[in-house]
Amino acid sequence: MTREADQESHPGRGMFAALEIVPFRWVWAGALSGNSGRFAVILVAGWEAYRLGHHSSVWPSLVSMLLLVPSMFFGLFSGSVADRHNRASMAMTGQLINLLACCVGAALTAAGHLNLTDLLVATAVIGIGNSIQGPAWQAMIPEIVGSERLLNASMTARIAQQGAELTGPAIGTAVLTTAGPGATFLLCAAFYAVGLAMFWRVRPWVHTPVRTAERPGILAPIGDGFSYIRAQAPIGALLIWVGLHCSLTMASIGILPALATADLRGNAGAYGLLLVAFGFGSVLGPLFMMWLSGRTSVVRTLIVSGVLSGLPLVSLGLVHQMGVDLASSAMAGAAQAVFMAAIYSANQGASVDAMRGRVASVQLSLTTGAMGLASIGWGVLAALVAPGVVLAVPGAVFVVACVPFALRRLNMTAAVESNRSDRLLTHPGLSSSARPR
Repeated sequence: MTREADQESHPGRGMFAALEIVPFRWVWAGALSGNSGRFAVILVAGWEAYRLGHHSSVWPSLVSMLLLVPSMFFGLFSGSVADRHNRASMAMTGQLINLLACCVGAALTAAGHLNLTDLLVATAVIGIGNSIQGPAWQAMIPEIVGSERLLNASMTARIAQQGAELTGPAIGTAVLTTAGPGATFLLCAAFYAVGLAMFWRVRPWVHTPVRTAERPGILAPIGDGFSYIRAQAPIGALLIWVGLHCSLTMASIGILPALATADLRGNAGAYGLLLVAFGFGSVLGPLFMMWLSGRTSVVRTLIVSGVLSGLPLVSLGLVHQMGVDLASSAMAGAAQAVFMAAIYSANQGASVDAMRGRVASVQLSLTTGAMGLASIGWGVLAALVAPGVVLAVPGAVFVVACVPFALRRLNMTAAVESNRSDRLLTHPGLSSSARPR
């Protein structure tokens, strides 16, 4: 069978299969714009915190922490709410909160009244907005794209997230250096406004999840979500796997500045090249998976990308040669992006619709918490041990940690695939023009 004939008989196997669905294009654009706003906020808020904090690097680090920490706590509540309300409307709410916080930052900057406390409060509010919209927009994707396109949609959405790491800082830097921080805050607000508009367009295509019998209160639905995860074996195992991935591979990337200085005898330029290579790989990896057009299972994808997430860190830490390190950084970026997209696809595909928001929120809380805590630990250890060793050892440990999951691949594949076919719901009101043909 030719490739073209196979794509006709399996409509979910085109490279851009998910983008054939119009509502998903709006979700993708909203994710790209909203995440661009987030990285532009990191840029301008980090710079202003450094300036207002008398050039101490503590304050920019605190900005990054305040953008992540709310997801560990508010995200759990947001996931529970997302399973009882229209998820597109929730995503809009998060974008609106961030938009207003950026407008306040712009107004205070223009009036000359922005101080460090106000900046940190505004950053924390944006972190809360991110925790509200994150689980909501992720949980709505399976409903929109269907089971055959879910893995493709996960890779496509990952490109939006990774691409925002380029668009947000690039455009933000141009505005910051030419028009100042006030205009940059307005740029961030514009990014969030576009994201809000995109989620508003997709709102009619996203239904409110069917209510299930749940205990009343605020904490009880969250507890029900954890009980569901414990009972649903593939999801629990996948969450353990992604927790190990974030703490052992993704968190240790923060050692790159020390690696560039100590092992490559470089400066900011060497560090920048490593980051560019990593970012390039994080876009190229999902694109390659989209080109494969669903010709591999999600569990097999997790195994291969998991091993390739760890191995390049070993060579990056132990081989002190710029060409090898750039290639290793690109491979690590590609594999880590693919792994995170595949773990999302597996978890959402294995979840019932009424629990998708909570599953997404638990994964978000776990990944942000694991990365935040582990990055601090690896950073402290790198001050005592050679940074290359600190980078290589976690990478090797994660490769070994992938072995028990690989041994269970047949059981995991059977569970994930059967759950997808049995439990994935598609909005009955989706028009023929928006459905894949």
